[in-house]
This record gives sequence, structure tokens and C-alpha cells, in this order.
Amino acid sequence: MPETDDNVVLSDEIVGELSEDDPVERAVFYSLDEAAQKLEEQGDFDPMLIIVQGEEIHVDEPDGDDEETIIAAAQKTVYQMAKVADAYVFVYDGFVDLDDDSSDAIIVEYARKGDSEAQVLAWLYAGHDDHLHFSEPLYSLGNAPSMFDMPDGENSEDGDAGGEDAAGDEAAAAAPTDSDSPTTAGQ
Repeated sequence: MPETDDNVVLSDEIVGELSEDDPVERAVFYSLDEAAQKLEEQGDFDPMLIIVQGEEIHVDEPDGDDEETIIAAAQKTVYQMAKVADAYVFVYDGFVDLDDDSSDAIIVEYARKGDSEAQVLAWLYAGHDDHLHFSEPLYSLGNAPSMFDMPDGENSEDGDAGGEDAAGDEAAAAAPTDSDSPTTAGQ
């Protein structure tokens, strides 16, 4: 999950340029819709990883007992799919620290193959009178390292992930350390 400063300053730039015509951006919208629907119906949702291949999307819920193992599972899946994936979208329930407060948020991280960094977006929400109210805009939280880029340059430029056997060992090494603790975090 993305690293940020102690207090996140939401970008003045509202993310309004996303297009339903682009398969990756369509997957971002899909992830937000699914997460919001599950929040409204169940009160929470499991992190989702969407792999984009051409016009198709493949939805996965990374297994794990905690934030660290869920992230490692998502990274492993992206790494294993790097030869055929065009992009990934990772969505989770978290919060964003603001100047004097924090806000619940659906956090979306997405990157296309070849991007050195992923874009990170937040859709703020709050519960009032047994209903969730979502902020009108999406906000940019900046960038995070792309899950396509495994540590020590294990992914080559052409997306060669080195096969499934290599991916299993590398995913464990990709899990975040205590120094990676973000101010946007899963709940």
C-alpha cells in the first residue's frame, strides 16, 4: 500500500479525466463500484486485485491474514501474470490522514505494464444516519512502486516474470517491512 507523508494533502487535481473507453480506467471504475456496493451492503469488503488483459478483466481476492500477507499475495499474482497482463488495479478499504483528522477511504492503486510507478487514488466516505456518503471527486494520493517491478529488478522490461517457480520465492521478499508503514492503511 502506498507510502505517504504523515499528513496527506489531497491533490487539488480532482481525478476527472478517467475514461470508460480505456480498459484500465474502466477496471478502476469497476473496482470502485464493487467496493462501494459491498461497503453499503456488508459494512466492509475484502481487498480486490484486478488483472487487465486487453478488454478483459480477471478479479482476484488475495489471500492473507493481515495487510502484509495480502499485499505479498497481490504482488505475487501480478508478478506471475506479468507476461500476459496489461495492467493491474488493487483496491482496499483504508483511511487517509488529513491535516487535523482522518477519513475512511476506498484506496485504488493501478499501473500499466511498463509504468515504474502506480497511481494511487482515494474515494473518501463517511457514515451518517445508517448510510454511507461518498465524496464527489476522487483524489490523487500520488504514486507508489508498481507491483510489476519486483525487488532487485526481477522483472525485465519486456514483462518476463521468469516463470511461476521464481515468482513464489520473490513474492515473500516483496512483502513490506515496518519502514514501509503508510499513513493510508487497511482497516
